[in-house]
Amino acid sequence: VDLGLRGSRHVATTSSGLAEGKRVFMIRHGQSQHNVLFESGRKEEGRKLLDPSLTDLGFSQAKAIVGKNERLREVLQSTSSSPVVVVSPLRRTLQTALNAFKHEEAQHEPVFFVCNSDIQETGEINCDTGRSKTEVIEEFGHHDDVDFSHLREDWHLKEGDYRDQGPLLTKRFQKFTKWLLDRPEDTLIVVAHHNIFLANLGVSFLNCEVREYSVDDNGEWVAVHPLVSEADHQLEPHEQKHMSIYADHNANKMTNWGLPVPSRFR
Repeated sequence: VDLGLRGSRHVATTSSGLAEGKRVFMIRHGQSQHNVLFESGRKEEGRKLLDPSLTDLGFSQAKAIVGKNERLREVLQSTSSSPVVVVSPLRRTLQTALNAFKHEEAQHEPVFFVCNSDIQETGEINCDTGRSKTEVIEEFGHHDDVDFSHLREDWHLKEGDYRDQGPLLTKRFQKFTKWLLDRPEDTLIVVAHHNIFLANLGVSFLNCEVREYSVDDNGEWVAVHPLVSEADHQLEPHEQKHMSIYADHNANKMTNWGLPVPSRFR
Protein backbone atom coordinates (compact mmCIF):
# COMPACT_ATOMS: atom_id res chain seq x y z
CA VAL A 1 0.00 0.00 0.00
CA ASP A 2 1.37 3.41 -0.96
CA LEU A 3 0.72 5.34 2.24
CA GLY A 4 1.00 9.09 2.67
CA LEU A 5 0.22 10.29 -0.85
CA ARG A 6 1.32 13.88 -1.29
CA GLY A 7 0.82 17.10 -3.21
CA SER A 8 -2.30 18.60 -4.77
CA ARG A 9 -2.09 16.03 -7.59
CA HIS A 10 -2.26 13.30 -4.95
CA VAL A 11 -4.36 14.65 -2.06
CA ALA A 12 -8.00 14.26 -2.98
CA THR A 13 -10.71 16.71 -1.95
CA THR A 14 -14.29 16.35 -0.81
CA SER A 15 -17.08 18.86 -1.34
CA SER A 16 -19.31 17.25 1.29
CA GLY A 17 -17.41 18.73 4.22
CA LEU A 18 -17.56 15.32 5.89
CA ALA A 19 -14.55 13.16 6.54
CA GLU A 20 -14.40 9.47 5.66
CA GLY A 21 -11.86 7.46 7.63
CA LYS A 22 -9.91 8.98 10.48
CA ARG A 23 -10.52 12.67 11.00
CA VAL A 24 -7.28 14.63 11.37
CA PHE A 25 -6.87 18.33 12.16
CA MET A 26 -3.47 19.52 10.90
CA ILE A 27 -2.10 22.64 12.63
CA ARG A 28 1.08 24.58 11.96
CA HIS A 29 2.88 26.05 14.96
CA GLY A 30 2.55 29.72 15.93
CA GLN A 31 4.89 32.50 14.84
CA SER A 32 8.39 31.70 16.06
CA GLN A 33 11.54 33.73 16.37
CA HIS A 34 13.03 32.46 13.11
CA ASN A 35 9.77 33.17 11.20
CA VAL A 36 10.12 36.85 12.06
CA LEU A 37 13.70 36.89 10.77
CA PHE A 38 12.85 34.93 7.61
CA GLU A 39 9.91 37.15 6.72
CA SER A 40 11.91 40.35 7.27
CA GLY A 41 14.66 39.24 4.88
CA ARG A 42 17.12 38.12 7.59
CA LYS A 43 17.12 34.46 6.59
CA GLU A 44 20.70 33.64 7.59
CA GLU A 45 20.09 34.92 11.12
CA GLY A 46 16.92 32.86 11.29
CA ARG A 47 18.65 29.68 10.15
CA LYS A 48 21.24 29.97 12.96
CA LEU A 49 18.69 29.85 15.79
CA LEU A 50 18.66 26.39 17.35
CA ASP A 51 15.15 25.07 18.08
CA PRO A 52 13.66 28.59 18.38
CA SER A 53 10.80 29.55 20.66
CA LEU A 54 7.47 31.11 19.81
CA THR A 55 7.26 34.89 19.88
CA ASP A 56 4.74 36.69 22.08
CA LEU A 57 2.46 36.82 19.04
CA GLY A 58 2.99 33.09 18.51
CA PHE A 59 1.84 32.32 22.05
CA SER A 60 -1.24 34.48 21.52
CA GLN A 61 -1.97 32.74 18.20
CA ALA A 62 -1.73 29.35 19.90
CA LYS A 63 -4.15 30.28 22.68
CA ALA A 64 -6.66 31.48 20.07
CA ILE A 65 -6.65 28.30 17.93
CA VAL A 66 -9.66 26.57 19.44
CA GLY A 67 -11.74 29.72 19.74
CA LYS A 68 -11.22 30.55 16.06
CA ASN A 69 -12.03 27.11 14.65
CA GLU A 70 -15.62 25.99 15.10
CA ARG A 71 -15.13 22.49 13.68
CA LEU A 72 -12.22 21.80 16.01
CA ARG A 73 -14.07 23.30 18.97
CA GLU A 74 -17.09 21.06 18.35
CA VAL A 75 -14.87 17.98 18.43
CA LEU A 76 -13.20 19.06 21.67
CA GLN A 77 -16.51 19.85 23.34
CA SER A 78 -18.28 16.68 22.22
CA THR A 79 -19.41 14.16 24.79
CA SER A 80 -17.10 11.48 23.38
CA SER A 81 -13.51 11.26 24.56
CA SER A 82 -11.26 14.12 23.44
CA PRO A 83 -8.80 13.37 20.63
CA VAL A 84 -5.10 12.87 21.11
CA VAL A 85 -2.78 15.72 20.08
CA VAL A 86 0.22 14.38 18.17
CA VAL A 87 3.03 16.90 18.24
CA SER A 88 6.46 17.36 16.71
CA PRO A 89 9.05 17.42 19.54
CA LEU A 90 10.53 20.78 18.54
CA ARG A 91 10.12 23.60 21.03
CA ARG A 92 7.77 25.75 18.96
CA THR A 93 5.34 22.91 18.24
CA LEU A 94 5.23 21.73 21.86
CA GLN A 95 4.67 25.34 22.97
CA THR A 96 1.89 25.69 20.41
CA ALA A 97 0.14 22.44 21.37
CA LEU A 98 0.29 23.08 25.11
CA ASN A 99 -0.87 26.68 24.83
CA ALA A 100 -3.67 25.77 22.42
CA PHE A 101 -5.15 22.85 24.31
CA LYS A 102 -3.95 23.21 27.89
CA HIS A 103 -4.47 26.65 29.37
CA GLU A 104 -6.59 28.19 32.07
CA GLU A 105 -9.36 29.34 29.72
CA ALA A 106 -9.71 26.06 27.82
CA GLN A 107 -13.38 25.06 27.79
CA HIS A 108 -13.05 21.40 26.87
CA GLU A 109 -12.06 18.10 28.40
CA PRO A 110 -8.33 17.53 28.98
CA VAL A 111 -6.43 16.15 26.03
CA PHE A 112 -3.38 13.90 25.91
CA PHE A 113 -0.22 14.76 23.98
CA VAL A 114 2.07 12.33 22.14
CA CYS A 115 5.43 13.33 20.63
CA ASN A 116 6.31 11.86 17.25
CA SER A 117 9.63 12.66 15.56
CA ASP A 118 8.43 11.69 12.06
CA ILE A 119 6.67 15.06 11.79
CA GLN A 120 9.68 17.15 12.80
CA GLU A 121 10.61 19.92 10.37
CA THR A 122 12.58 19.05 7.26
CA GLY A 123 15.64 21.30 7.09
CA GLU A 124 19.18 20.33 8.05
CA ILE A 125 19.68 23.74 9.66
CA ASN A 126 19.57 24.89 13.30
CA CYS A 127 16.11 26.44 13.21
CA ASP A 128 14.59 23.16 11.95
CA THR A 129 16.55 21.00 14.39
CA GLY A 130 15.37 19.90 17.81
CA ARG A 131 17.30 18.78 20.87
CA SER A 132 17.92 15.43 22.50
CA LYS A 133 15.11 13.60 24.27
CA THR A 134 16.77 14.39 27.62
CA GLU A 135 16.84 18.12 26.85
CA VAL A 136 13.22 18.14 25.63
CA ILE A 137 12.08 16.38 28.82
CA GLU A 138 14.10 18.82 30.94
CA GLU A 139 12.01 21.66 29.48
CA PHE A 140 8.61 20.01 29.06
CA GLY A 141 8.71 16.93 31.28
CA HIS A 142 6.72 18.61 34.07
CA HIS A 143 3.66 18.17 31.86
CA ASP A 144 2.59 14.69 32.94
CA ASP A 145 0.08 14.48 30.09
CA VAL A 146 2.80 14.52 27.41
CA ASP A 147 4.07 11.12 26.22
CA PHE A 148 7.75 11.21 25.21
CA SER A 149 8.12 7.41 25.09
CA HIS A 150 8.13 7.20 21.27
CA LEU A 151 11.26 9.38 21.02
CA ARG A 152 14.77 8.05 20.67
CA GLU A 153 17.44 9.96 22.57
CA ASP A 154 18.95 11.10 19.25
CA TRP A 155 15.64 11.71 17.40
CA HIS A 156 16.83 15.20 16.44
CA LEU A 157 19.84 14.17 14.38
CA LYS A 158 19.35 14.76 10.66
CA GLU A 159 20.62 11.36 9.65
CA GLY A 160 19.25 8.39 7.71
CA ASP A 161 15.55 8.79 7.01
CA TYR A 162 15.62 12.29 8.55
CA ARG A 163 17.76 13.88 5.84
CA ASP A 164 16.13 16.74 3.91
CA GLN A 165 15.48 14.75 0.72
CA GLY A 166 12.18 14.34 -1.09
CA PRO A 167 11.97 10.52 -1.14
CA LEU A 168 12.89 10.41 2.57
CA LEU A 169 10.29 13.05 3.49
CA THR A 170 7.72 10.93 1.69
CA LYS A 171 8.97 7.77 3.40
CA ARG A 172 8.72 9.16 6.91
CA PHE A 173 5.30 10.67 6.28
CA GLN A 174 4.20 7.24 5.09
CA LYS A 175 5.58 5.81 8.32
CA PHE A 176 3.73 8.48 10.29
CA THR A 177 0.51 7.77 8.40
CA LYS A 178 0.72 4.06 9.23
CA TRP A 179 1.38 4.89 12.89
CA LEU A 180 -1.65 7.19 12.88
CA LEU A 181 -3.86 4.53 11.28
CA ASP A 182 -2.74 1.98 13.87
CA ARG A 183 -3.91 4.21 16.73
CA PRO A 184 -7.37 3.55 18.21
CA GLU A 185 -8.68 7.14 18.00
CA ASP A 186 -11.10 8.14 15.23
CA THR A 187 -10.13 11.82 15.51
CA LEU A 188 -6.63 13.20 16.01
CA ILE A 189 -4.96 16.60 16.10
CA VAL A 190 -1.47 17.02 14.63
CA VAL A 191 0.75 20.02 15.43
CA ALA A 192 3.73 20.24 13.09
CA HIS A 193 5.56 22.44 10.57
CA HIS A 194 5.25 24.33 7.29
CA ASN A 195 7.64 22.28 5.17
CA ILE A 196 6.62 18.81 6.34
CA PHE A 197 3.03 19.76 5.44
CA LEU A 198 4.17 21.36 2.17
CA ALA A 199 6.08 18.26 1.05
CA ASN A 200 3.30 15.80 1.83
CA LEU A 201 0.03 17.74 1.53
CA GLY A 202 1.08 20.33 -1.06
CA VAL A 203 -0.30 23.23 1.03
CA SER A 204 1.47 26.29 2.47
CA PHE A 205 0.12 26.66 5.99
CA LEU A 206 -0.16 29.95 7.88
CA ASN A 207 1.02 30.10 11.50
CA CYS A 208 -1.54 28.34 13.72
CA GLU A 209 -3.75 27.55 10.74
CA VAL A 210 -6.08 24.57 11.16
CA ARG A 211 -6.83 22.44 8.10
CA GLU A 212 -8.98 19.34 8.34
CA TYR A 213 -8.20 16.12 6.47
CA SER A 214 -9.32 12.53 6.50
CA VAL A 215 -7.11 9.51 5.95
CA ASP A 216 -8.51 6.14 4.98
CA ASP A 217 -7.23 2.63 5.62
CA ASN A 218 -5.20 2.77 2.40
CA GLY A 219 -3.36 5.85 3.60
CA GLU A 220 -5.04 8.27 1.20
CA TRP A 221 -5.22 11.80 2.58
CA VAL A 222 -8.31 13.80 1.63
CA ALA A 223 -8.66 17.56 2.16
CA VAL A 224 -11.96 18.22 3.94
CA HIS A 225 -11.95 21.85 5.10
CA PRO A 226 -10.86 24.27 3.84
CA LEU A 227 -10.14 23.25 0.27
CA VAL A 228 -7.40 24.82 -1.85
CA SER A 229 -8.61 27.93 -3.68
CA GLU A 230 -9.18 28.02 -7.44
CA ALA A 231 -8.02 31.63 -7.99
CA ASP A 232 -6.15 34.41 -6.17
CA HIS A 233 -9.26 36.52 -5.65
CA GLN A 234 -10.57 33.81 -3.31
CA LEU A 235 -7.66 34.41 -0.93
CA GLU A 236 -7.93 36.81 2.00
CA PRO A 237 -5.42 39.69 2.09
CA HIS A 238 -3.31 38.00 4.78
CA GLU A 239 -3.18 34.85 2.65
CA GLN A 240 -2.06 36.86 -0.38
CA LYS A 241 0.66 38.45 1.75
CA HIS A 242 1.78 35.02 2.91
CA MET A 243 2.01 33.78 -0.67
CA SER A 244 3.94 36.87 -1.76
CA ILE A 245 6.62 35.75 0.71
CA TYR A 246 6.41 31.98 0.30
CA ALA A 247 5.41 31.28 -3.32
CA ASP A 248 8.96 31.06 -4.69
CA HIS A 249 10.17 29.25 -1.57
CA ASN A 250 7.42 26.65 -1.95
CA ALA A 251 8.03 26.02 -5.66
CA ASN A 252 11.80 25.80 -5.16
CA LYS A 253 11.40 23.40 -2.25
CA MET A 254 9.10 21.06 -4.16
CA THR A 255 11.41 21.14 -7.21
CA ASN A 256 14.53 20.46 -5.14
CA TRP A 257 12.76 17.57 -3.40
CA GLY A 258 11.76 16.14 -6.76
CA LEU A 259 8.09 16.33 -5.81
CA PRO A 260 5.25 17.54 -8.06
CA VAL A 261 4.64 21.29 -7.76
CA PRO A 262 0.95 22.01 -7.11
CA SER A 263 -0.81 24.54 -9.33
CA ARG A 264 -1.90 26.33 -6.13
CA PHE A 265 -0.46 26.21 -2.62
CA ARG A 266 -3.56 27.62 -0.92
